[in-house]
Amino acid sequence: MRVTVTLKGHLADGRSPYVGPLQLPDDAKTTDLPAACGIDPRTCFVVVNGVAVPRGTRLSDGDRAQLYPAQAGG
Repeated sequence: MRVTVTLKGHLADGRSPYVGPLQLPDDAKTTDLPAACGIDPRTCFVVVNGVAVPRGTRLSDGDRAQLYPAQAGG
């Protein structure tokens, strides 16, 4: 399957924010995306087709995903 990925915030520092269509296995899940982009999965959350989804959500061909840095603060 092909999934288009965009990196947001500091995840895009020093690289193109548009990763482009990634070729992933048919059973790929959101937890596979950060590693495919060279990012530690503990440092981000995934939005798919405009919706924040739980870790481990199954992806579909043609999905558009964004990786956002996890942040804390007050």
